[in-house]
Amino acid sequence: MNQIKLSAYISLSLPIIFIVGLLIVLSQNPWFSFTGNALSDMGSIRNPVNYYFNGFLMVFAVIGFIASIGALRSGLSYLMPLAMVLLFLVGVFPEEYAPHAPAAVLFYVLALTDIAIVGIKLGRNGISAGYIWSALAVFTFALMLYLVKARIFKGLAIPELVGAFTILAWFVYIGLLQLEGFKL
Repeated sequence: MNQIKLSAYISLSLPIIFIVGLLIVLSQNPWFSFTGNALSDMGSIRNPVNYYFNGFLMVFAVIGFIASIGALRSGLSYLMPLAMVLLFLVGVFPEEYAPHAPAAVLFYVLALTDIAIVGIKLGRNGISAGYIWSALAVFTFALMLYLVKARIFKGLAIPELVGAFTILAWFVYIGLLQLEGFKL
């Protein structure tokens, strides 16, 4: 199997890996509330089982990095590999440490920017769905900001998951493009 196909299969599997990993982490943190906490609260140094969340993030980021490198080689990514490095750092530095917050914010900014840029590039190459992905990336970022600023929820988990679901859906989309042999 060549690297692009491997990357495509990994991209397609990322949502399943994310859901299974998150369910395992949640099973170890019954106190967690989607509306009252940030996801990173499960990785806090005050949490005796923080290694579940932090380890999951680091493993997921490595797998996502492999997928994003394949996407980069297909012309379907520019910033996603760096975004995955930042996601890895979110797991390395629990929320109490200074690098955590900038790494988390930059992860979302770079990942959603990558989707917007590649979406425009796809649109300009005759794939009109690319423009929809660009608009979705911008909408997702705006929605995340709104949810945080309006304090709809006490915690950040819902806004974080909104961004995560868009990013995961994007990986599925580019994985399908790669399986079709699409390159930009």
